[in-house]
This record gives sequence, C-alpha cells and structure tokens, in this order.
Amino acid sequence: MRAALALLLLAASLAAAGATLEELARQAAQGSPKARAEIARLAAAGDTAAEHTMGMMHISGRGAEQSDSQALEWFLRAARKGHAESQHNAAVIYERTEGSLKDLAEARRWYRAAADQGYARSQAKLGALLLDGVGGPASLDEGKAWIEKAAAQGDPYGRYRLGLLYLGGRGVERNAETAAKLMRQAAEGGDREAQYRLALMHGTGQGVEKSDTLALEWLVKSAELGLPEAQHLLGVIYGTGQYGVARNDKKAVQWLRRAAVQGYAEAEFSLGLAYAEGRGVRKDPQQAYGWIVRASRRGHAPAIAYVKEIDAQMAKKREARQQK
Repeated sequence: MRAALALLLLAASLAAAGATLEELARQAAQGSPKARAEIARLAAAGDTAAEHTMGMMHISGRGAEQSDSQALEWFLRAARKGHAESQHNAAVIYERTEGSLKDLAEARRWYRAAADQGYARSQAKLGALLLDGVGGPASLDEGKAWIEKAAAQGDPYGRYRLGLLYLGGRGVERNAETAAKLMRQAAEGGDREAQYRLALMHGTGQGVEKSDTLALEWLVKSAELGLPEAQHLLGVIYGTGQYGVARNDKKAVQWLRRAAVQGYAEAEFSLGLAYAEGRGVRKDPQQAYGWIVRASRRGHAPAIAYVKEIDAQMAKKREARQQK
C-alpha cells in the first residue's frame, strides 16, 4: 500500500514539475532512482514512448542494467504497436547481437516494418539485407529500390550503399563519378564505411582527385569511428611510411591493436607479427603466437600456415628432447 502510494505521489510530483520523458531519461542516466521508477511505471502501464525509452536505457546501460535481451523485450513491446524507431532498434539487435538473440530473418522483418513507415535508416538496412541475401533470398531490384528511397531521404548508409552499386555497376550503369559524389555525401554524414571507401578512392584516383592527403584524412576519420578495416590499414600505413607519413612502429601497433580487439583477423595477424619481430612493441613470442592463433581460428590463411609451421617446429623440438 505504501509503495503504491509512493509511486502515485512520485507521479504527481513529477507531473507537477512538468518532467518530460526525455528529462526523466536524463535524470535516470545520472543515477536518479525516482526517475527510473517513473519511466518503468509508465512503460509497465503501456506507454509506448516509455517502452522505447526503457529499451534505450537497457541497450546503453544508462539508467538501467545493460542488457540486450531486456532492451529487445521493451523495443518489441513498442514495435508491435507500430513505433518505427523501436522496430528499427529491435531489428538491429536481431542482426548484430551474437548468441541466442541473433535472428537475421527477424531482423529483416522488423527493418521492413519500419521501412514501410518511411524510416530511412531501416530502408537502407533492409535494402542492404536484400542486396546481400541476408535473412532471406537476395533481390537486386527490391534491394536497390529500398536503398534509393533511403538515399533520397539523405540517409548516409543509404547513400553509401547506392554509391557501391554505381561503383560496381550493379543494377545501374557503372559511374565512378556518381559513386564518388554519393560516397562523399555519406562520408560527410558520418558513415564510417563511406569514409573508408572514399579514402580508398582518393588513394587510387577512382572517380575523384588522387590525393594521399585526402585519402589519409578520410581514413583517419573512419578509423576514429571504430571501423576495423580502416584501423588496420592505418596501422599498415604507419608501419610502412606510406601516404606521406613518417614510419612510426608504435603508432602502427596502436592502430593494429584497436582493430585486433574487435576480432579483425588481418589486424590480429599483423599484431602477432609485430610481437614476433619486436616492431613497435617488446618482442614477445607468446603474445605473437596468441594473436596469430586468434587470426587462424577466423580462417585467415597466412595465420593458419604460420601456426602450422610453429606447431611443427615445436613438435620437432619435443621429439628431439625425448630422444636425448
């Protein structure tokens, strides 16, 4: 009884203070148990916006325990009532989360639900899944149509994927200049994959001015946003002194490590070699072997060959010791 009365009083006081859901979420993120309790009360009562907010709190770990499963539960409650952003977020969890929550068919279904409502990011993601044949059959025509809708709304990922179509002449006439324009728009919109691709295009002069300076500039932006491919390439550049930068083995290792801890096999292998040779780090055979084994388990062919060679050498040494 007291607990129920306390909640009623809390709701009344918050309403009197004119606290919005956004304000409550900010207070909850700052550690306010009262704000979190009010959001939970609203969500439990079926408030769609509060359900979405609970999902955001759980997915970010701000104001609630970080939990993909609980976030998904709340997003789905709002998604089933037609909340487009929750539909999109549920799809993201189904697509990207590892383990039992991963369900690419469900990802495609919820991206489609949000895309049908005009949600640009979902249109881009649905188009990409259709183009790549992920979560169901591939469809170039339908995938391209959704990508074009997203790009028309200015979605950076949609522009990036449309740029790839023009770059490869897939479903459209090949046009490097149009591809470059779309890539630049996407890159300026903050899409890290477009930034990486634009860096490569500047490096070769494909559809754009050939410029090591611009290539490096876009590559750094992509790497700083966490794209492992960009981080690895930046590590290679610092390790070899390309694109007008002075060779710096320590910086090379820093970038390789950032990509390697994300499970990028090329970077794991390169970092292992750095430890094996003592480039940018103190020579450490155990660290070297460990990183190269990780790369080999992801199917990285040079790493597999390296591990086989090391294992064979170790077997010979054991055999030699036994014969003494």
